[in-house]
Amino acid sequence: MRFTTRSLSLAIFVLLFACSPNEQQKSISKSTQSNKVVPNQILVAEVEGMVCKMGCGGAIRKELVETKAVSRVEIDYQEGSQKQTIKVHFDTQLISETQIVRKLEKINNKQFKVYPIGTSEIESSSSGASSAPGVNMSETSFELPNLIGILSSFITE
Repeated sequence: MRFTTRSLSLAIFVLLFACSPNEQQKSISKSTQSNKVVPNQILVAEVEGMVCKMGCGGAIRKELVETKAVSRVEIDYQEGSQKQTIKVHFDTQLISETQIVRKLEKINNKQFKVYPIGTSEIESSSSGASSAPGVNMSETSFELPNLIGILSSFITE
């Protein structure tokens, strides 16, 4: 029985270390987190030329998030409507309203026509980030809890 417990412990130990991130992955994760955009303004605009929410909306989000100056894009897609409303959360120190509009109008061989409605400032909370909930699409890291410490406490008991 003692041999089986040791073998099982060794197998779990090897499995946990094989799945832990190496130093290069940790540094990539840290650099991704340090590049998080803190938006200070929201651009509201109407976009003409969107034919679907998933494809067109995905292309718009991808293009804007790749600028590393936009943290969030909200699209209010209304089926059958000629113009769709979008809200772009961005940092004015990294990109301007005009640059966003130009970028949008270049997507898919100038498929979209953009009509800016206006901008509004985002009131920052004490943490320096927007209080609006959203999905951060720029972070791709995942960390496991310290299972070795947990398992070793069971084995030594």
